[in-house]
Order: sequence, then C-alpha cells, then structure tokens
Amino acid sequence: MSDRPSSLRRWLRRHSLTVVAALGGAAGVAYAAGRHVGSPSAGPAAVPASSVVTGPARPAEPPRDTVQDTVQIAILLDTSSSMDGLINQARSHLWSMVDEMGRMTRVVNDKTRGVRVELALYEYGHSTLPQADGYIRQVLPLTTDLDRVSEELNRLSTNGGDEYAGQAILKAVTSLQWSADPAALRFVFVAGNEEFDQGPVSAKEATAAAQARDINVQLIYCGLSEPSWSAAARLAKTDLVTIDQNHVAQHIPAPQDAEILRLGAQLNDTYMAYGAGGAAALVRQKSADAASAQLSPKVALERAQLKRKGTYRNESWDLVDAAEKDGAFLAKAGDEQLPAELRGRSLEEKQRVVADRSAERAKLKARIGELEAERNAFLAKEQAGHAGPAVKSLETEMTKSAKKQAASKGYRF
Repeated sequence: MSDRPSSLRRWLRRHSLTVVAALGGAAGVAYAAGRHVGSPSAGPAAVPASSVVTGPARPAEPPRDTVQDTVQIAILLDTSSSMDGLINQARSHLWSMVDEMGRMTRVVNDKTRGVRVELALYEYGHSTLPQADGYIRQVLPLTTDLDRVSEELNRLSTNGGDEYAGQAILKAVTSLQWSADPAALRFVFVAGNEEFDQGPVSAKEATAAAQARDINVQLIYCGLSEPSWSAAARLAKTDLVTIDQNHVAQHIPAPQDAEILRLGAQLNDTYMAYGAGGAAALVRQKSADAASAQLSPKVALERAQLKRKGTYRNESWDLVDAAEKDGAFLAKAGDEQLPAELRGRSLEEKQRVVADRSAERAKLKARIGELEAERNAFLAKEQAGHAGPAVKSLETEMTKSAKKQAASKGYRF
C-alpha cells in the first residue's frame, strides 16, 4: 500500500502528454508544468506557460449544437416572355446559392448552431396563369427537399404577360408557413424586368405586410435600372440590385472534377427510400443529377459537392437520414414502410444494415470534402491575377443581401 503514491507519480510522469490532451487548454498546461518542474527526469525546469510569447490567442470555436436555426427563402421569378435567362440562372445557381446560405452559423449559449434552409418557389407574369390569381402561382411551399425545387425549376417556361410584382410579394408573405422564431431569417427575393407598379397591390402595401412579419424583401431588377423598382426598394428599406440575367458563369476545369462527380453519383447508392413517396424521390434525386450535368459541368460539380453537406438532407424519404435524425425511427416504422431488403428482419439486423449504409455515406462525403478542398486551392491558384470585373447574377445578389440581413441578427458566414 505504501508504494502506491510513488507508482502513481511515475505513471503520471510517463503519461503527462496524454493527461495534457485530456485536460486541454490552460488546465493541461498547468498540470504538465506542475508535474515536470523539479522532477528527476524532467531536465531543466519548464518555462511557465504565462511567460511564453505566442502572439494573439485564437478564440476556440464553440462546440456544435444539435439545435438548428431556420432560414426561409421565397423566390419569386418573373416568367413572362424574355425571362428565359433569369430562369436558367435560377436553375444553374440553385446548388451554390443553397451551399452559401447553408454555411451560416450563430453562437447561442456558447454553442455554434447551423441552419436549416427552406425554399419556396413562385412564378408570376405567365399569361397562362389565371388572371383572377394575378397571373401568380405558388410552385412549391417552403421545403427542404432541394431535388423537388430543382425538378420544378426545370419545368418552368416563359410566356406573356402582366407582371404584378407587388401582388406576388403579398401572396408569398401571407400564404407561406413562416417561422414564428424571432431569430429566424425570412426572405422574399423577387426578380423581374418590367415596371413594378402593375396590378392591384402597391409596393407600399406589399412591403408593409412583409415588414410587419419581419420578412426581408429584396428586389432584383434584370436590367440596368428602373424608377418604379428603385422606389419599391426604398419602401422595402433595401438597396435595389440589378443583374445581367443572360450571364452564364464559366467553368474552370480542375484535376479533381471527374472523381468528385463519380463519388457524387456513388452517394446515391447509399440512400434507402422508404414510405409512399420514397421510390419517386430516389428517381428525382438521379434526375436532378442529370439536369445539373445538362446545364454545365460547373453546376454538376456544385450539386455533387452540396450533396455531402448538412444542407442536403432527405429524412422525409431516406431511411439513413431519418434514422440519424430520430434514433428510434426504425423501431417505430412498420415493415410496410421500409424498403424490401429490410422487411421481415429483426430490429438489430435493420439497424446494422442502416448503420453500414450510413458509414459508407460518411466515407464518401469525407473523400468528396477532401477533393473539394484540393479543387478550391487549385482554382484559387488558377484565378490569381486573372480575375476580371465581378458580374452580378441572381446568386451573387441574393447572397449579398442575405449576408447583410443575417449579420443584423448575429449570423455569420
């Protein structure tokens, strides 16, 4: 018994680095200094941590929170004649825009929260839409199903007509299920190219209704300038932004492209469709891949990269995401809801299959993340010294506006 203290001291001297790592921070440094100063095997006395000049200390990143904040975005697109460029930009910029928005974080109670991005889609100005509805149609309510958004964007066409932008804003403000959380970010982005003051709802009425619900309205004019849009932007208390709707972002090839695309397609094999709409959602996922590839290699890569991130989640139809969100999901789900390969199996067997699929997905995502970092470094080097004037597009202006509003509520990118 009398030898225990000395044995403990010898063990602590041998394993002090392990203890430092476990304690972390100042506590670990203090422990190591205290244990080694004056010990026979320590050599010269250790320099106290407080006397070491290390430069400004970098603040530690707060731990991640399981709670997510909400970012809601209603996109209102003018689908009258001559707006094909705007629709193509919306299709082409969907993944990169959502990726950018999904990077937002906010520190609450010393923990870092990520965000849940919800999108809604409206079209207005299409002459085939009912005049009684203001030539306005809700294409999709607020949803996290990005593949559905992609599918509906690809179905949009242009024709007509009369563009009642004020009425479109009011309809989005009053008909969507907006979050009641004061900290949530709520946006209406409306893009068009004709006079703003058409239709029965004035800019003043529409923007006042949005402000009463803490919804930020951003006006995006497809052209150089237009007085009625500028006036509406002042009422919305935002800056009018203008874009070149016909601009097409150029793709810069990188050595990582082919492998990112291959792994992005391979990710689809880790999804396990469940429920009545699961099979159709799985088809929609692959269709979104194909539609992105048809638009350009740049769009295809942006989609593949987004699929590895938390913003791209499909718990409404994918068993892996559903089980990750709710650990008891498999125990509660009936066999008739599950994919054929799991029916009739024990709960333990189901859990093992889903866990294996989840591990495979995590491995693929990690590799895509490594390749994306390498690709970004390659592009930065390629573009150094060759950057031309910035071109305003739907993506750049939506992101710019969102960042300004987000900062006012304590969010950061």
